Amino acid sequence: MLQRRVIIMAALAVLLLLAGLAALILPDPYEGPVYLLNAGHAISALDGLGVVLLTLGCAVAWGAGLVWQRWMYD
Repeated sequence: MLQRRVIIMAALAVLLLLAGLAALILPDPYEGPVYLLNAGHAISALDGLGVVLLTLGCAVAWGAGLVWQRWMYD
């Protein structure tokens, strides 16, 4: 019943999501340089990293679900 690939992917997804959330909740002094996109928009380095980690974690979790579904129903 256990498939190691699904468990490893799910654990990796959880770690990526936690790392992304941790990067997003840091206070201002720890966020690193701020990059100006235009006159009204800016993003800090760790906020961008947090968004990338959250997106990657969601993709890995989705992939784990696809692998599990293929394993269960094929």
